[in-house]
Amino acid sequence: MMKTIITAPLLFAVLSASTVALADLEKGLAAFEAQDYDTAMVEFTADAERGVALAQYNLGLMYHSALGTEQDFEKAMQLFALSAQQGMVKAQYYLASMYDNGQGTAQDYKEAYYWYEMAAEQGDAAAQYAVGTMNFYGQGKAEDYGQAVRWYGLAAEQGHRDSQYNLAVMHANGFGTPPDAEEAHKWFLAAAESGSADAQYNLGIMFQDGVGVTQDVAASVRWFTRAAESGIPEAQARVGIAFASGQGVERDYVKAREWFTAAAQNGDVPAQAFLGRLYMNGLGMEERDLVSAYMWFKVANENGDAEATNVIATLRGYMEAEDIRTAESRAANWTSTHR
Repeated sequence: MMKTIITAPLLFAVLSASTVALADLEKGLAAFEAQDYDTAMVEFTADAERGVALAQYNLGLMYHSALGTEQDFEKAMQLFALSAQQGMVKAQYYLASMYDNGQGTAQDYKEAYYWYEMAAEQGDAAAQYAVGTMNFYGQGKAEDYGQAVRWYGLAAEQGHRDSQYNLAVMHANGFGTPPDAEEAHKWFLAAAESGSADAQYNLGIMFQDGVGVTQDVAASVRWFTRAAESGIPEAQARVGIAFASGQGVERDYVKAREWFTAAAQNGDVPAQAFLGRLYMNGLGMEERDLVSAYMWFKVANENGDAEATNVIATLRGYMEAEDIRTAESRAANWTSTHR
């Protein structure tokens, strides 16, 4: 009898407080969406003090991101912890992230892993990715490639791009799972279609070599081009090679030079040497440009292309001393600004 009498009023009080909190929370959310952070701060603070998990999480975000208040990682962490303990998935993820990065506390991979896993088990794809990564690197627990594959797989199925890419890499290399080129292709494709430039580049290689998919040089160039447009130097160099050789596309030395230039400027050594060769032979231009050829072979040589030494020696036999000095100066200037 006593148990019933005590329980009923408490249950009513909780429900009553929740109804009031919900109304205030909606005020806070509306203010936040309107970027009225001062009002949002007041409303979220009141609800957080009542123990409303969503308010604690939102208030934590405001302290974490300095919205309507000065940035305070310690307060953010305290609020995320209160919300996380009530099962708020995003609060669990942010709390884990703070332990992971040492924000508001000393870095603690074990605590990070615990909270990432709590959120991951509730289906949060970003947390699943984090758990997969911590398993891969052995952070917060022993290294376990099999578990990394499992968690990446769960996140990948939800469309998490980086998980799709990492899962593809693991299938390609046999990390935590038998090597499977077709499965690697499947997940590289998923990540590539979601905009991963690295996945696009890897797809280009798979189509070029016929690994996990029927060989298709034209398709490889298309994927290399998408990666190249995102700034991947190796992809830019491969598109340049395609246009220079006429493999997968119509031969076009002007476009080859454009892509080799992009790759060379981004530090791709083979592209620097290819670009030098185009200038040396006058391909895609009205006449040869030995100064530019020398300059790029010099840059390639200084970046580790030993074969460029012989080409430079040959070029010196055809060039005036003033042209050599100009080329040397241009190479030195390029190197000094790209270190």
